[in-house]
Amino acid sequence: MNEAYELFGCNTADLFVIGINTSGSNNNANVLQYYQNLGLQFSALSGVEGGGNAIGNTYQLTYVPTYILIAPDHSIVEQDIWPVNNTQTFINTFESNGVEQASCDVTLAAGFTADDWSVCEGSTVQFTDESTGNITSWEWTFEDGDPPTSTEQNPQVYYANEGDKDVTLTVSDGTNEDTAGGLDIMLIFPLPEVSLQTFADVCVDWPAFELTGGEPAGGEYSGTGVSNGFFDPSVAGLGTFEITYTYADNNGCEDFAMQTIYVDACTGLDETADGKMSIYPNPTNGNFELRIDYSGMVSVKVINMLGVTVYKEKTVATGNFTKSFDLNGMEDGIYFVSIQTNEKTYVKKLKLQSN
Repeated sequence: MNEAYELFGCNTADLFVIGINTSGSNNNANVLQYYQNLGLQFSALSGVEGGGNAIGNTYQLTYVPTYILIAPDHSIVEQDIWPVNNTQTFINTFESNGVEQASCDVTLAAGFTADDWSVCEGSTVQFTDESTGNITSWEWTFEDGDPPTSTEQNPQVYYANEGDKDVTLTVSDGTNEDTAGGLDIMLIFPLPEVSLQTFADVCVDWPAFELTGGEPAGGEYSGTGVSNGFFDPSVAGLGTFEITYTYADNNGCEDFAMQTIYVDACTGLDETADGKMSIYPNPTNGNFELRIDYSGMVSVKVINMLGVTVYKEKTVATGNFTKSFDLNGMEDGIYFVSIQTNEKTYVKKLKLQSN
């Protein structure tokens, strides 16, 4: 029977070899010692504790020693094969019923694989044991991994830092050991450095504008009011909103940066400004004058449609304050000229038309 097991015993897709003992009094310890003395490799069930007597009754075992062949649907294919003269008796029965030989290779050899050998910082890797032999223990080491060691057969490891990492697996069958792996097996890529510039405050009634300021170029913007890289204040509504810029590099590693953008109701903004603020000429070819009837500290800004401040200055106004501007060289389009006083903020829309 041991020879038959060696020829067919690893064909687990087709065949399970189980020894059945039908003695009226034997227990698991008796049978285990008996099989060890004979050097038998296949598993066995004792008569009392293992249920061998019940199985013998179910399948009506009438000869000992004998063997029966049971199909996956539990039907009996061959029964009362006796006497068992030699190994060929097993071979003839198995092969006549389509069970192919598949001998067991008990050579101890360590081996493993990973679900990915190159990952990004902050990734978890699944390692899978592919060792052969009658293995009883596994000892893993993972350079800069979490955990750094493991005795599980198929561990998961988290890598927080970039670089080439060593991995080893040592397996044992209780007597012999074998080791696989070595230096720089895992490659951990760094995450890209991603930044995003701050955004100027915008008014809720301003038109949608394209978001900029994310580095490296080629990433994606997301957040409330964002669509296809444009931010629409009227869609976002009033309040402060987070804008996220996400970038993925050629290694598939990605990171992100975040900034906030404030959408104001601008109820204190008045283009007529009670006649206190005026711009002339408007439209302009680049040169214009700003006038305001105010005395005190003022903050002057020129903001483009992207919400980017292209000019700013703080100064003291005395009575009829006049400020000259030169926007030559800037792109044509709509700009907003803002003057903030201690009481309120005044805004005028300016159209730059160089030709």
